Amino acid sequence: MAWRLLLAGAVLQAWLRGTGRHRGFAPAHMPFVAMQGLGLFAINNLVFYEAVRFIPSGLIAVIMAIVIPLNAFGLRLAFGSPVRARVLIGAALAAAGLALVFAPEWHRLAAGGAWRGALLGLAGSLVVASANLAAVRTARAGLPALAVIADGLMIAGTFATLVSLLRGHGMAMPADPLWIGALLFQAFAVSILSFFCYFTLQARIGADLAAYILVVVPVLSLAISSVLEDWRWSALAVAGTVLVVAGNAVALMPKRR
Repeated sequence: MAWRLLLAGAVLQAWLRGTGRHRGFAPAHMPFVAMQGLGLFAINNLVFYEAVRFIPSGLIAVIMAIVIPLNAFGLRLAFGSPVRARVLIGAALAAAGLALVFAPEWHRLAAGGAWRGALLGLAGSLVVASANLAAVRTARAGLPALAVIADGLMIAGTFATLVSLLRGHGMAMPADPLWIGALLFQAFAVSILSFFCYFTLQARIGADLAAYILVVVPVLSLAISSVLEDWRWSALAVAGTVLVVAGNAVALMPKRR
């Protein structure tokens, strides 16, 4: 993760500063830029990597649905934005849908240490929600999204490097072409392009609605897996997908005039 963040950050910094598109931010903005970068690029990943040691990733996806109401109430507390009822109703439907999709994994909650995974999942969700609020703050301040991402990647990459070294993992870079190819893909497609799209979407429709990506991605991943990895849909998975789609439809429903 550290190599991915540092590579993406260094390339983006070189391009933006070389073309004069980023000359740095005022000190007052940097705590929010750092909070956004650390929360979304590094800390949440480290927490979730730890969580999946105790519970399956599908259950983590269900827990992550709590980010949607957390964003809604966070926007209310931090910026005075109204809590939209349709967002909360949609979040409940989507969370129920994810619970059905990953129903076969629920028995794992009885396993030893599962409570640790659940608590880590909740902690990671709080980190993501807090970072989303920081992203709203930087967007409202008019900071360019790519420049914010560039600084956030460097801060997060430095943090991830320190964590790796302190945990004794080192920073070895394999010479395997497949590993390097995966690194390049994650650095540019995941770390830069996907987050630029996410922050742009968040600025246009709000952090509460943009967070629905968190419940759509696991379902899309399973759809791809059903094609490439022979994952088979069950009746519960189909019903859960319908609920996820319904939850998104309710949340994104245009406001009546």
